[in-house]
Amino acid sequence: MHGGGANPQSRAGLITGVHNPGMAPWVALALATLAHALGSFSALSVAPLTPFLLDALDLTRAQVGLLLPAAYLGGVAMSLPAGWLTDRVGVRGALAGGLAVIGCMVALASLADGLGRILGCLVVAGFGFSVLNPATGKAVIDWFPPRRRGVAMGVKQTGLTLGGVVGALVLPPLAAASDWRHALAAAGFTSIACALVIAFAYPRRSVSGTVPHLDPARLRELPAFLRRPGVRVVLTCGLALSMAQSSLLAYLTLYGRDVWGLSSVEAARLLALAQLGGTGSRLAWGVVSDRYFGSRRRPGIVISAGIAVASFGVLATTLALPTALGALLAIAAGAAAFGWVGLYFTLVAELGGARYAGLLTGVAVTFSWSGVLVGPPLFGALLQASGWSLPWLVLAAIALGVAFVLPRPRPLVKRDVDAIQVATAPPP
Repeated sequence: MHGGGANPQSRAGLITGVHNPGMAPWVALALATLAHALGSFSALSVAPLTPFLLDALDLTRAQVGLLLPAAYLGGVAMSLPAGWLTDRVGVRGALAGGLAVIGCMVALASLADGLGRILGCLVVAGFGFSVLNPATGKAVIDWFPPRRRGVAMGVKQTGLTLGGVVGALVLPPLAAASDWRHALAAAGFTSIACALVIAFAYPRRSVSGTVPHLDPARLRELPAFLRRPGVRVVLTCGLALSMAQSSLLAYLTLYGRDVWGLSSVEAARLLALAQLGGTGSRLAWGVVSDRYFGSRRRPGIVISAGIAVASFGVLATTLALPTALGALLAIAAGAAAFGWVGLYFTLVAELGGARYAGLLTGVAVTFSWSGVLVGPPLFGALLQASGWSLPWLVLAAIALGVAFVLPRPRPLVKRDVDAIQVATAPPP
């Protein structure tokens, strides 16, 4: 009960201590985006540093495929507990704790003397990384009504790609000028600093204007979601698209150096361009899904998969492209590989509703991050065995499968003008 017709936003402002209640959602969104950006900057810092690590540690190209999945392995192991923890302790505590774990372990990785110890540190860093999606997704559900969640989730999800852009532009020059260890340490301490900002600045608690006073979600309620075929299709497509996304993230820099003859720093700029393409497409798809697709999320994901098919197909040709065309290809591939994520997690959070958003997002993270465990190692094994063409063709086939399968389930969410009713929620 709202009681007395009180404005939910005003009550949220009183609880959070934000002087202007109308600004409270934007403060929360800005801090959630910052947390996603700097957490990703640290946890995924090995991606732009791949050429330096390959040379310094004398790695094979297949071993390179283990670096990025290491962080995600810890994330997969903790993604369900992370969603549950977010629903219990709230966004503020979950984000601050997760960022602190990421930062400490990435800083420790900079002191490691071999691949095994680096991988161990990254796995533990993944425990903290697992918190980012459920916590920031819950922040959007807490603060924004359905008609504005696509844009808000798109803004929040740009944090991951913006963190990647900064990492690709800053860390390789730092490693070239000094050492890869200094670059990793800088990434770790950045995440620790962000944890302190979140701990002191994030609004303490929001009040949902549509579903107040909900009981916390329970793990035993999860099977009621997973029995729905449409939900299983969505989760499986998230796994498949993450295989493509993570492979691009792990190997685009090496592709630029090996195939196009760029220096390690120049090749890392390709990764920055891809992340910029992903940033723009996440924002654009949020607007398009809210304004033109009637808050439906699946059409944008399907179109992104189609663009991925074309982009990976061109990469598979291994043609020596002019600089401008290579840059455009990197942007298009990044827009396709990274752009679907905001729509995907918006859809998943809406499937869960206010009560189950954190829990179901944790499940979606488990599936999508499992794709990261499979994608880069598979790509690396194919690369080691056959060269650059076959891995890109396999990714194109995976994206084509998503474009074909995802539209098929019946509508998963019942919508009206200002509210979303979950079509797949378990009975109360």
